[in-house]
Amino acid sequence: MPLIRLFILFIIPLSLPGCFATAIVGTTTVASSVHDERSLGEQFDDIAIASKIDARLIAEKNMPSRWISVEVIHGQVTLTGYLPTQSHIDRAIYIIKRMDRIVSVHNKLKIGEPKIKELISDSWITTDIKRKLLNDKVVSGFTIHVETVNGKVYLQGVVESLVERQRAREIAHGTQGVTAVIDLMKSRHS
Repeated sequence: MPLIRLFILFIIPLSLPGCFATAIVGTTTVASSVHDERSLGEQFDDIAIASKIDARLIAEKNMPSRWISVEVIHGQVTLTGYLPTQSHIDRAIYIIKRMDRIVSVHNKLKIGEPKIKELISDSWITTDIKRKLLNDKVVSGFTIHVETVNGKVYLQGVVESLVERQRAREIAHGTQGVTAVIDLMKSRHS
């Protein structure tokens, strides 16, 4: 078991998708993987898919992917962030859909580039929601992935129950600066 934790400690942070938010919530990676509702194998599969997507988008000529965050849960890809044009967004989706083990692609990308103020505000919102989720007695903050783009919060992950899912939405809605909450969570027991 200590060998697995050591592996998680060093390998997962290197392969996690996302730009700005990863630096802020990267310290919870090890704890998150231990408490995630997915099996360790499922987590590694999803991380491997996300890493391949990141690498493929970075390798693509004329694809400014630095403002894209990729989240994969059970092979379902969610893209958040920014690309300069609709043709860039279409190309990114086209590339991802043709990769192995992709179940679906949820496009939440916006056209343009973020302003520094928005990046800081979105990172603050994400961090505040994660803090609230981690301190809540009903919901497990370790199983829910939070991404914020322009004040719009995306909640992803596998939760134990509909009660936990609803509580996560309430926490996000009640956070200052949030303009909308998009629920992409899956309930293990519906």
